[in-house]
Amino acid sequence: MDVSKQQEGEKRVQELLIAPLDLMGLTKPGTMRKEQFELMRRELRQKLAYMSPQGLMSLCEWCQQHPGGKERDRFPIALHVLDQARRIEPPEAGPSPLMLKVFAHEIGQKAISEGWAPELHVWLKGNRQWPGAWTLSKIRESADEGVRRLRDIESRLARVGEVSREEEQFRQKRRAAIRLCEDMVAS
Repeated sequence: MDVSKQQEGEKRVQELLIAPLDLMGLTKPGTMRKEQFELMRRELRQKLAYMSPQGLMSLCEWCQQHPGGKERDRFPIALHVLDQARRIEPPEAGPSPLMLKVFAHEIGQKAISEGWAPELHVWLKGNRQWPGAWTLSKIRESADEGVRRLRDIESRLARVGEVSREEEQFRQKRRAAIRLCEDMVAS
């Protein structure tokens, strides 16, 4: 999801879920400080931005029927809201905001142009943090064999016009992984 769609989605969550629950008079959970409550609401806006208006309205109905607290007058905790949201409308398994930022950054552009973007993508999925200089050098190092093999296969294909089935499968798989990273920048 690109930045503008994320912002539109967060606004939609505020308008169709959080604001109606506020209007009902649901207050912060009793054990939560005000800053924690605001942080929880911000997290909900960010994590539920993918949902359609219909999905958000269904989620709002569920929240209205299942308020938190002994008196049933509290905002439901994020864990319960997110769990129900996944049941109503599962999120797409697209790239995270971090991946979008990394691949839009100079680091990601360099990874794509030099052919080590698939390894960077795998590392980001596993670590979920911005890679430092040392990490990037290790990612590049781990990608050397795949980059070199793809280059060899493509040069042989250009010269001879054919490669083995195994090499063609490797080439297609590697090109698809690079294309996935390129698509993150284009979206």
